[in-house]
Parts: sequence; structure tokens; C-alpha cells
Amino acid sequence: MPSAARPILEVRDLRTYFFPEEGTVKAVDGAAFDVYPRKTLGIVGESGCGKSVTARSILRIVERPGRIVNGSILLRRDGEEAGTDLSRLDPDGSQMRGIRGGDIALIFQEPMTSFSPVHTVGSQIVETIRLHQDVGKREARARALEMLRQVGVSSPERRVDQYAFELSGGLRQRAMIALALSCHPRILIADEPPTALDVTTQAQILDLLMALQEREGMAIILITHNLGVIAEMCDEVVVMYLGRVVEQGPVDAIFHNPKHPYTRALLRSMPSINARVRSRLPVIEGSIPHPYNRPSGCAFHPRCPDFMPGRCDKEEPAIRPVGTAQEAACLLYGEGAR
Repeated sequence: MPSAARPILEVRDLRTYFFPEEGTVKAVDGAAFDVYPRKTLGIVGESGCGKSVTARSILRIVERPGRIVNGSILLRRDGEEAGTDLSRLDPDGSQMRGIRGGDIALIFQEPMTSFSPVHTVGSQIVETIRLHQDVGKREARARALEMLRQVGVSSPERRVDQYAFELSGGLRQRAMIALALSCHPRILIADEPPTALDVTTQAQILDLLMALQEREGMAIILITHNLGVIAEMCDEVVVMYLGRVVEQGPVDAIFHNPKHPYTRALLRSMPSINARVRSRLPVIEGSIPHPYNRPSGCAFHPRCPDFMPGRCDKEEPAIRPVGTAQEAACLLYGEGAR
């Protein structure tokens, strides 16, 4: 873990459960990680592993019937020693509303559904600026124009008065980034930011995020299933499976010496330029279990190539240090390891 600075966000034993009539869904089940200034933390895993719910938990925007049932989310603002536990704040209270968008901002997966269809892009950025800063409408509009210019929106004087549906996918993504950064947050959560865009535009958006991070000095939490993006952008990686953190560590260690069988399986499924022509990509056998039918023991054991009968299906492994820089939740390590 980085040690040059104190983390500005500490998540400990975060548990966010949903309580529909059919039963309890443990969407996030004991997640723990740190976020450091000017660093990028990647959260990776298959769809349904709890990545987006983790982000929504941090911002306290989990939809009902879900709620945080345990854990802490400690945010340290400038000059604060103890920090503020976001999990104890009223999600609709003034303090949390000030943090949401002011200290921590979110880029949603699909900007088209994030922008209001009946308000212009500029008016929504202006409203966000005025909500968090004591400025007039004219000053807020000037700042909105400047933000659109900084994120590479062409002809910002014209785009500021357009609606989201009038913009291309790439421009909508840039406008969403401008909205998120309009109040200069200390932490930016990017939830699958360039997923629906073409490869060239994806690369441009990721380059933009890295450049803005360098200039603004913010931390980034990058949520994605794309390991190539993780390798390009991240300093630290958290691997999630069925709501639990199964491995975490520096990006180089995770990619060159993965410890958990699930991490190794994810990496094997990545395309490689060294692969033989027309060879099939390895796949992870099976699928993520239904949340109402969570396996006993290690949740990954039905799909695990290193499955140990009588242990993996009965004991739930705790995450523990493995090597010098990584942590993994696997019975291959620690007491009783084979």
C-alpha cells in the first residue's frame, strides 16, 4: 500500500445488503480498502460482483430496499485528523449533500440517463456549481464554460446551451466529466466511464481523466471490468467477487503475480497479442451464483480450478497478507494451506 500520505478515504468492513421479499442480497459483504491523494484505485470484477454498489454506498445513494448495515466510510477533509464517517450521516442531510459533488463526485456509466432531458447541459453544470459554491449565475456560467473547455468539448459556447440528446456519445461523456469536476472534488469515482464508446474515444476519455488528475491532484476510484484499463490507469487494484474483496495490492504485483484463483482466471481471459491466430480465449467456467443462492464456504469454489473438497466448500477464507504487498482471501495461503 502507498505510505507517503495518509488515505483520504478509508473503507472498513463495508456491508450493503438489499432486502427484497425473496430474501437478503449481500451486494457488498465486508469490503475494505484505502484511497490515497493523487492515486488511482481500480475496482475490478465480473458484472454483479458489487463494484457499483460499493461506489453508491460511498456516496450514500443506495436505492431501496438496500442499505448499509455495517462498516465505516471515513473521509478526511483538509486539516481533519479524525475524519467524517459517511456511513453515519443522513443520506438526505445537508452535510452529505455538501460532500456529494463537493468532496466526492461520480461519473455514471451512461451519461444519457444522468443528465436531465429537459434542461440544457450548461444549466445543470451551473446548478451544481451554485449548489456548492457561493457564486452568482453569471460567474457560474463562466465557470461552466471553462470546465467544458478544459475537458475538450468543442465550441463550448454553443454546447453549453444544448441538451444531452443533442450531443454525441463522446461529447456527453466529456460533459459528464465537466459536471463531476465543476466543484473540484478531492475524489472522483468513475463507474465504467467509457464503456459505450468506440475504442478511439475510450482512449481519449481515459487520457483526459489522467491529465485532469495530474492537474487537479484528485484521487480516482475507477470501477471497470476492463483489465486493460486497470493496467493503464491504476496504482492499486481491488478484485471483487460476489460482494467480497478476494485480492488487493499494487497493480504490477496483481498483474505479474496474482495470488487468488479468481484473479488468475480474469487475467487469463484477457486477449493477448502473443496468442496464436484463431485460438480461443480461456473462459472462467460456470457463472456467478444467484445472490439468493450464495455457495457455502468460499463463494468462488464452484468455479475454482484449485478447489479443495471439504475445505473450500465449508470454510470462508478471511483476507490476509500474501507476500510483501498483496492480500488475498484464499485457503491456499495461511494455516492449513496445502
